[in-house]
Amino acid sequence: MKEIEIEARGMTFQALADGPEEGPLLLLLHGLPRNRWEWHHQIPAMAELGFRVVAPDLRGFCPGARPEGIEAYHLKEYAQDILEIADVLGRSECPFHLMGTSIGATMAWWLAAKHSDRVSTLVCINIPHPGALAAGRSKTRKKAEGQEEKFNYVQRAAREGNERNMFKAMLATQGVSAEESEPYRRALDSDEALRAVYNYYRAIPLWFKERLDPVPMPTLFIWPTGSENVASDSIKANANWVKGPYRLEVVEDVHQPVLQAEPERLTRMLLEHLSEHAR
Repeated sequence: MKEIEIEARGMTFQALADGPEEGPLLLLLHGLPRNRWEWHHQIPAMAELGFRVVAPDLRGFCPGARPEGIEAYHLKEYAQDILEIADVLGRSECPFHLMGTSIGATMAWWLAAKHSDRVSTLVCINIPHPGALAAGRSKTRKKAEGQEEKFNYVQRAAREGNERNMFKAMLATQGVSAEESEPYRRALDSDEALRAVYNYYRAIPLWFKERLDPVPMPTLFIWPTGSENVASDSIKANANWVKGPYRLEVVEDVHQPVLQAEPERLTRMLLEHLSEHAR
């Protein structure tokens, strides 16, 4: 596994990469407030299956890809970034495999629905299809209200003007150890990085204004029951938004980020999905 840089859309994306360059491409999308390092436990095992595994920092999360303005952080812009990254990696004529966790999962659903010809298989972790989210919206809101106290620390840090502490607090509420969170905290340790992430936050309401179709490719959805305040009704409805082979894996009593909380278990699920559908 090594660090690489990818030039796409006039920006420079840092990424972790492993596996044979001629292998089938597998792109991994991270969550918030994390970066490419979130996938470091899983990358080597998937590369050993023969995939060219690439986990890029998303726009806003690396110094060379921090455009100004809220509109620059719409899902359609993230989707175009990923498509051009695939093109630069030599996969413009063949589809790639896609995995996303947390907010990266929302991006993966959007890309797979809007550009289904480019995506062979899909894995989404924590966040169901936006159409399924709507099915449990009221219950999801109640769950979020029940978690309000947990996030008071995050909000208080922001009000006090200590933005860096705000993101440290977010990582702490997600159960990320100091050692595991160091790459994320280091990446956000500049005013430019914080401005980009704030624009990203402000753009999120724009993401859900457009209806998405169901996705047609083989899809694995992994739901850690302790994460993201998603109602069980949304999880049940998720199968209705996948027209291809669909599998739900439930990870009981695990909070975000599950890739680090249960690395061996998650890696095993991902390998099973790839072995079944990506050959």
